[in-house]
Amino acid sequence: MKDILTPRERFGLLVIDENPDRCCVIPLVTSHAASIAGISLKDYYTNGTSMARAQLAALNEYQYDAVSFFSEVGILAEAMGSEFTYPHTDLPVLKVPALSKKAISELPIPDPRNAYRLPVYLEAIEYAYGAVGDRVPILAYVPAPFTTGMMLSQPDIFLMQTIKKPQLIHEIMEISLKAAMAFCFHIINAGGLPVIVDPLASSSVISPTSFEEFALPYEQRLIDYLHRYDLDIILHICGDTSPIINLLPLTNADLISIDRVDLGLVKREISDKVRLVGNFNTSKIAFSSPGEIYKEVQTMVTCGKQSLKGYIVSTGCEVPIRTPKENVKAFIKAARENAWYWD
Repeated sequence: MKDILTPRERFGLLVIDENPDRCCVIPLVTSHAASIAGISLKDYYTNGTSMARAQLAALNEYQYDAVSFFSEVGILAEAMGSEFTYPHTDLPVLKVPALSKKAISELPIPDPRNAYRLPVYLEAIEYAYGAVGDRVPILAYVPAPFTTGMMLSQPDIFLMQTIKKPQLIHEIMEISLKAAMAFCFHIINAGGLPVIVDPLASSSVISPTSFEEFALPYEQRLIDYLHRYDLDIILHICGDTSPIINLLPLTNADLISIDRVDLGLVKREISDKVRLVGNFNTSKIAFSSPGEIYKEVQTMVTCGKQSLKGYIVSTGCEVPIRTPKENVKAFIKAARENAWYWD
């Protein structure tokens, strides 16, 4: 069937609880766009124009329903003082955490217009918004406070401090929250929709008790801040979230993006409260055959589009950088052909 709506119209109907023509199809194509554009990863994550052109090239190649700006989870921590190395063929890697050099009181609230790579994102968003913003949503992925807090610290020490020094963790959360709010404000002004990502708050990393104390309240406050702008907000947490699935609506997110958890379980538990996003296995999109991908996406979409408040067809996490084009195209084809609400 031929699309009736633009991607922006389709997303707009979803967030007012109306069924669009079909489910939105938004695989998490982030750094994979660099391979589509034929540029180095370093050029992609350090140059806003290159990032935007790569994303537009991927949009043109695959014809999905949103542009997704993201490189890695350390971007806010770097702007607050953590040091990263910049490989040419891989994403930035944490080298020296800020809190190994400075006290919490010495950490800055970065100005996103001039702090390290934050302007790269803003430039990319502005470029893409000028090119396609009238018809395609521009999504910009922002690390949540818990994930940023771990990138400000030695991760193993940070996790031990959640037990031994919980008040210290809350202090880190507060400054990380302020940094995230400031970044989100400028993303909105540039034409983007902030998507909150908290991969290090996954049940694959921390216990449900730690999530409830240290991650949930700050996700909630950040999302409530964004609701002041009358935006519907996606929260994405990587890995296994089945132990915390019933806590996720308490974040006040409007859409919950899931990874390594059974979609049927999530649909039964929370699809009457939030819209669902996900969750095709990224290892399979990288390494399975196009035929296998088509069949599994077809099964996923049949389940997902029965979600009570709506569903976005997506991958569980980022499409791996070197995924074959034909595999992503098989995902898109299966999603578009099976996601129709109207016969």
